[in-house]
Amino acid sequence: MIRINRGFSLIELIVVVALIGIIIISSYPSILNTLETRSLEGTARDLLTTMEMARYYAVNEKVLCRIRFFQDNNNWSYLVEKQTKEISQDELVWQAVPKFFKKTLPRKFSPQLQLPPDGTIVFSPLGMVANYDFNAPQKHQIILQSPKLKSFGQEDLRIINIYAGGSISCIKAKSKG
Repeated sequence: MIRINRGFSLIELIVVVALIGIIIISSYPSILNTLETRSLEGTARDLLTTMEMARYYAVNEKVLCRIRFFQDNNNWSYLVEKQTKEISQDELVWQAVPKFFKKTLPRKFSPQLQLPPDGTIVFSPLGMVANYDFNAPQKHQIILQSPKLKSFGQEDLRIINIYAGGSISCIKAKSKG
């Protein structure tokens, strides 16, 4: 007796669908973890890039250039400005640099800004930080933290340090506790 196989049985299809479902469910936390890590990295990298570009702008244009951090609707925002001379008033004023746009640090990363009292980082035409406080170097630091990554016990901090010479670093760290 010759039996002709015409396809898959219902039980075989249910088993395959169940296996695919188990694989997807087991990999879902890993996917969320990767997305959160990339989001935190992207935010830190964007801030770091803006700072580097502001520093290069100050050197290339031979002007004082600053990054001003301010509260905007309960979010920390930042803007790149240059110092220009107001001809009509004969005084120096800060003016937004057209090629830089206002950016906002996501609230979900609990930004902690440890900056000078005026909330700025000023780059000189030599590329150095003009308002650096040598008595309190910790006042030139921005910390971003992801509560989700902390709950997973992973590197949840991105610490951006600004040094007197104008260099900027980003450190990955795991919070304590």
